[in-house]
Amino acid sequence: MKTPFLLFDLDNTLYPASSGVLQEMNRRMGVFCAEYFGVDEDEANDMRRGKHTIFGTTLQWLRVCHGLMDPEPFIQAIHPVDMDSFVDPNPALRSYIANLPGEYVLLTNAPLEHAERTLKALDLADLFPRIWDLRRMGYRVKPHREAYERVLGDLGLRADEALLIDDNKANLNGFRSLGGRVLPVYDMPVSCWMNELTEVLGF
Repeated sequence: MKTPFLLFDLDNTLYPASSGVLQEMNRRMGVFCAEYFGVDEDEANDMRRGKHTIFGTTLQWLRVCHGLMDPEPFIQAIHPVDMDSFVDPNPALRSYIANLPGEYVLLTNAPLEHAERTLKALDLADLFPRIWDLRRMGYRVKPHREAYERVLGDLGLRADEALLIDDNKANLNGFRSLGGRVLPVYDMPVSCWMNELTEVLGF
C-alpha cells in the first residue's frame, strides 16, 4: 500500500497534554467570553460549555451565534506567547519526523503564529514548512468537512490517501467520515503514537 500523506495535529499531539497549554488557553477563553458578554467567568464558561464540539472552536461559536465580527482580538487573547515555558524540545520526535518515509503537513485549528511559536519551542520549526491554520481554512476548521476538503484539495489528495494524527475524537471522526485514515492520540504519550505510526507506515 502507498505510504499515506500525514496530517499532523499540533496541540496535545506533538507535545503531551500534561504541558498545560490547553488548560491555559481554556482559562483565557473564559476571561475573554466573560468580558465579551459582560458576565462573570463562571457564567461565561457555562455559556460556552460544549459549543466547541458543535462549532469546531469557541471562536466559531462566537462568530456564528454571537456576532463577533473581528476574530483577531480573540485569537490574540487566548494563545500564550511564551510557549517555551510550557513545552520543551523532544529530540526523539525531531529525529523521527525528520526521517519519515512520506510527506506530511501540520493541520491545526490554531493561528499560524501559535503554530510557529510552538514548533520553535519544540525545535521542529524547520521540519514543518507547510502549515494549514484556522485563517488558511477560512475559520471553518476541524472537524468540519470543508476544512478537510480545502486541505486535501490544496494538496491534490483523496481522503483515503491521507492519515490524520490527532487527539480530538470529533476531528478524527470527521476525517474518517470522508474515507480518510486516522491515528488517534488522545492522552497517549508522544513516544507511544510514534511507535503506532511506525507500525502503520512499516518503517
